[in-house]
Amino acid sequence: MARIYATKEQLEDYLDPDPAPTDAGHLLRSASRDVDEMLLTAVYPVDAAGLPTDPADEEAIREATCLQAMHRDKHGDEIDMAGSGESVRLGPLGFGGAFSSGPNPTQPVPKWNPEAYRVLRLAGLIPGTVTDG
Repeated sequence: MARIYATKEQLEDYLDPDPAPTDAGHLLRSASRDVDEMLLTAVYPVDAAGLPTDPADEEAIREATCLQAMHRDKHGDEIDMAGSGESVRLGPLGFGGAFSSGPNPTQPVPKWNPEAYRVLRLAGLIPGTVTDG
């Protein structure tokens, strides 16, 4: 069974005074999978169900899950996000898209909420990177 890191009630508390979306359960399941993906190489203590046991880790993961759920609520799933920068071409002419030019070029929506990723990184759950040079 998949781990779900936040409940609808916790999402409501996080969003207070705004209500949780009607499909909060679905959003939280998807957001929890996204958080699992963000934490793929993370090392932190968990219980037999794979849930974090350290209260600080648990809080950071719950907050990241709520942030990611709201990101999905606003932008849709991966397919919706990927299409956000869609362009149209007619021969040599191109309009819109993630690489369009002009005063307000569109950008694709990131799969992960940058704030959710930041919460996990600042909690020490996202490992740093090493670069050469």
